[in-house]
Amino acid sequence: MKTTVGKDSTPMTYFMKGSLMRIEMKAPPEKRKKDDGTFAMIINMETHESIMLMDKDKMYMVHKLPEVSAEQTDKKSDAPDFKSTGRKEVIAGIEAEEYVGVSGKKHTEVWVTKELGKFMMANQGGPMGGRKGSAPANAWEKFAQQENMFPLRTIQRAKEDGPEEMRMEVTLVDKSKQPDSIFQPPADYQKFEMPSMGDMMKGMIPGN
Repeated sequence: MKTTVGKDSTPMTYFMKGSLMRIEMKAPPEKRKKDDGTFAMIINMETHESIMLMDKDKMYMVHKLPEVSAEQTDKKSDAPDFKSTGRKEVIAGIEAEEYVGVSGKKHTEVWVTKELGKFMMANQGGPMGGRKGSAPANAWEKFAQQENMFPLRTIQRAKEDGPEEMRMEVTLVDKSKQPDSIFQPPADYQKFEMPSMGDMMKGMIPGN
């Protein structure tokens, strides 16, 4: 996929296998630091865990995702109001249908398919966005999840006939089998754990 906001474009590779997901992102060249600016996260929806890989240091961190009940996730009274326009288009070799609605006070066009399973963003309950709970914050994300659809293209504008402010579009779909190894930390990576507040206080108290 490629996400474009203004003049910045961010490529992203999205791997799926059952309840496992891996997302790899690379920052634009001008925003990278000493490393290559690559970010990788693994999400396991069965264990409700996300694993953030720190390739530069060969380390990883595990975060527990808050569980959301089926009633909360599928609550139809909170379902976003997206309407089909009847338009269809082939995107990255997959036929998609356009729906329009409002998300984050923005006019939003979402081209979706049911061929690729349920869509999830990397920051749902994980360390990327710091959200509380694993329910999506954006209405277009929630719409895609509730309808078991995968967005092949998402465009947001300030108003219906305004210029594009954000575009996320799938550029290639590969349906080949994914190896189990990409959904777990490499064997030579060490687990990094943040010290608890109690441990930090002990280190500050003389004699501890």
